[in-house]
Amino acid sequence: MKMMHFKTNIITFLSILFFFHSTNLIAQQKNYPKNYFRSPVDFTITLSGNFAELRNNHFHSGIDIRTFTTGKKIYAIADGYVSRIKVSAGGYGKAIYIDHPNGFTSVYGHLNRFNKEINEFVKAHQYSKKTFAFDLNLEKDRFPVKKGDIIAISGNTGSSAGPHLHFEIRDTKSEHPLNPLHFGFKIKDTTPPKIFNLYAYPMDSLSSVNGKNTRQKFPVTYYNNAFHLKGDPKVVLSGNIGFALQVNDYLDNTWGKCGIYNMKVLVNDSLITNYTFNKFSFDESRYINSHMDYALNITEKRRIHKCFKEPNNKLSVYNYFSNNGIYHFKAGTKYKIDFLAKDTKNNLAKLRVYAQSKENTQAFKQADYNQLLSATSENVFKADAVELKFPANSFYTDIKFKYSHKADTNLLSDIHSIHQKTTPVHRYYTLAIKPNKSIKNENKLFIASLEKDGKFSNVGGIYINGWVKSKTRVFGDFAVVMDTIAPSIKSRTNFKLKNLSVREKISFTIKDELSGIKSYNGMIDGKWVLFEFDAKNNHLFYTFDKKRLLPNRKHKLQLEVLDKLGNKSRFESSFFW
Repeated sequence: MKMMHFKTNIITFLSILFFFHSTNLIAQQKNYPKNYFRSPVDFTITLSGNFAELRNNHFHSGIDIRTFTTGKKIYAIADGYVSRIKVSAGGYGKAIYIDHPNGFTSVYGHLNRFNKEINEFVKAHQYSKKTFAFDLNLEKDRFPVKKGDIIAISGNTGSSAGPHLHFEIRDTKSEHPLNPLHFGFKIKDTTPPKIFNLYAYPMDSLSSVNGKNTRQKFPVTYYNNAFHLKGDPKVVLSGNIGFALQVNDYLDNTWGKCGIYNMKVLVNDSLITNYTFNKFSFDESRYINSHMDYALNITEKRRIHKCFKEPNNKLSVYNYFSNNGIYHFKAGTKYKIDFLAKDTKNNLAKLRVYAQSKENTQAFKQADYNQLLSATSENVFKADAVELKFPANSFYTDIKFKYSHKADTNLLSDIHSIHQKTTPVHRYYTLAIKPNKSIKNENKLFIASLEKDGKFSNVGGIYINGWVKSKTRVFGDFAVVMDTIAPSIKSRTNFKLKNLSVREKISFTIKDELSGIKSYNGMIDGKWVLFEFDAKNNHLFYTFDKKRLLPNRKHKLQLEVLDKLGNKSRFESSFFW
């Protein structure tokens, strides 16, 4: 009788806890002003991406508004002032940040250009500092704006995969991105999320899914107004099991695969998982590699939501977990498992799974490994020609670390296989490799990350006392490589033309296949000129500027491109403009 009373109290306590937490979330949403901000565009908003959508190494921090082409007017959503301007070859490209008096900051990214006043200020700053890329915080009275002012023209700059406006709302004080869909923008959404696959994970050597000790996938289909496991398979769960869901949200009038807002999992009507994407901090965004199945993203480009939490995952979006979302399935018991995914408009996708359980009679054999690395402590691993130093909190869970190496006569060191590329690393660790050949040009060495297709990427590195050292946040195959090859410069402009006066710009394709482009510098008639770089297309271009370049005369162009190992290429030509 006392035990029953105790269980009743526990259930009541958890129900009250869940009620207050849900009430708190609703209260947070009510604190977002619904009629304060206008739309940043003057057309009906449809989205190609939404808040907290799963991306590589980060959660999406805003919404992507489809513009279909460049050249659309972008408006200040409320009174305020331009607090920051950032220009870069990647990332948000050309971006404006506006602080508003109600404690929020709006962000507008991938812009083609700023309005005339801001554009002239930016260009003057670029010429003054002789740089294309910069990040500048501004005083309050430099560029005040009114609600509805045109601040920019939409574009496709930075790492944008197509023309759109990346739009954010942040808490000004903390700089945490907030879910813009809570602020009353008119975005039609009557479409619920769609579930594609369920994944079940045995969490230890005594657990299994349908008799196997590895992650198992169950395809999901939709019929009779509900989601079901395809083919109605038998599901037998034993021991400690975690779940994950491949689920996307969709909005009306758009094909874009968007992220869900809320996830809940209940086993026999008891809540075990609940998380909500209202906000997060940029400092924690990389925890996405623990939230989703990193290995699936690497091997299949499939991004899924785990419904359980690894011990060292510190994401703040998690409202409630029972035993970190891991459920112990007891032999001889039948289970009803409900998965509920919602969007911000409370459109619901629900999957119900019925499962049985049986006891495993013996533990499954585990793979061999070299060393156990702690998730929370510092770790060091050393072999004959490699040294690794991991700072504390490098991993989301303890790692059964594997290492091997093999000779390769085409490289300057052995190929060192550092664990598995499919295991995420949260913090930068030090990687040092000893070349196995005598080297003369030590300043041209770097550590390369090798891919299966034979290509490799530059991890970086400096030569110190016989070792090449660098820092990285990935596992995989690494080796020492030398780069003595200068970058390539190919003109997109026909300088054989006698007159370029009808052209708006001159442009080039610049590439470096080994260490990568570090910098570029363009001069016309011996004076520095503003070349802009579109990194995703390797496109470097200068737009003729009548205020700074005298027209109707012959000019001399000099372009210099430097790679990360100091190899340099030059291009020179005369032209009439």
